[in-house]
Amino acid sequence: MRGGWRRPAGVVLVAVCAAGCGVGTNKGQVCKDAVKAVGSYNATLNRISPDDITQWKQAAASLATRFDALARESDDKKLSRTLSGMATEWRGVSTGISPRDISRMQSVVQHQPTALATACK
Repeated sequence: MRGGWRRPAGVVLVAVCAAGCGVGTNKGQVCKDAVKAVGSYNATLNRISPDDITQWKQAAASLATRFDALARESDDKKLSRTLSGMATEWRGVSTGISPRDISRMQSVVQHQPTALATACK
């Protein structure tokens, strides 16, 4: 469960903010905070056992909660909608992950960096 898929997602999200954080609104800060949230999630995954599905679910739920908070904080409607959608997906991951099926999490991790990059332009 602890494959290399976590690192590329974090790297891509860091590049997202470097390439397009908004200026003149709080969009840039919210984008940076979203990247930090993913970094924190990655750090959490590195600390927990790959067999402790409860902690994996809790980590996904925490990320969803953080994305929800950032969506409410954002003064950019597109970014807010994107973060809300990301939060919904992570809530789904938190309830749907199992020791033998992490496909939903992998799907979310693969497409969310692009969605966030688009919203942060």
